Amino acid sequence: MKVAMITGAYQGIGYATCELLLAKGYAVVMADIQDCSEKAAQFRQSGHHAIAVDLNLADSTTFTAAYNVIQSKFGQLDVLVNNAAILKDFGIGPIELQEQMLRDVLEINQIGPFLLTQSLVPLLKKSKAPRIVNLATQVAQLEQLSDMNSPLKDDICAAYQMSKVGVNANTVLFAKALEPFNGKVNSCCPGWVETDMNLDDLPDYGEAQERPKTVKEGADTPAWLATLDENGPTAGFFTDRQRINW
Repeated sequence: MKVAMITGAYQGIGYATCELLLAKGYAVVMADIQDCSEKAAQFRQSGHHAIAVDLNLADSTTFTAAYNVIQSKFGQLDVLVNNAAILKDFGIGPIELQEQMLRDVLEINQIGPFLLTQSLVPLLKKSKAPRIVNLATQVAQLEQLSDMNSPLKDDICAAYQMSKVGVNANTVLFAKALEPFNGKVNSCCPGWVETDMNLDDLPDYGEAQERPKTVKEGADTPAWLATLDENGPTAGFFTDRQRINW
């Protein structure tokens, strides 16, 4: 049985990704700063394999604790989905952005996932086909950020955007590092999804999407990338299962 760890698993896209991977026969490790124990128990009552671990992306001691639980119960990790993130600076540009807010957002969104991935590499190397999925966003797509006529031009959240550019850097760096171990590492943008993170005016991704996606629709691409076969892509950025530019 393959084992997947999903961060930010308590709700939203993270929880929906758990559901999709469980339906494919994976065991899931629900990792969150909020207690997922009851949710994992409900999955087990339905015949699935699920456990919960405490995870604080600003506290690397929780990474070690999660590693020890996975090592003890499963002995390996096949999939890591770095989904957890915070958005607290919508509408704040680089000139107004305060230092502490920048540091807080970078810590949770980019530095924490980098260090978590690094700490779990020994377990991922034990898999025959390790997969890592990093949740990013088109709002931080360099192609969009550098286009003064982009439909996302006015969607400014400087700390969040910087952190997600960093997430894409995490992706390509770990894709190279895990290539000798048959690993595949990709980023994805779930699109405009109806989650607690979204604000009423964040963002519309142009006119292509007339309504927010459900969380299960948003989780489709992360789950697809998590279950790629040996012929699947690596070091890419995707939305709706289609590769997009960085």
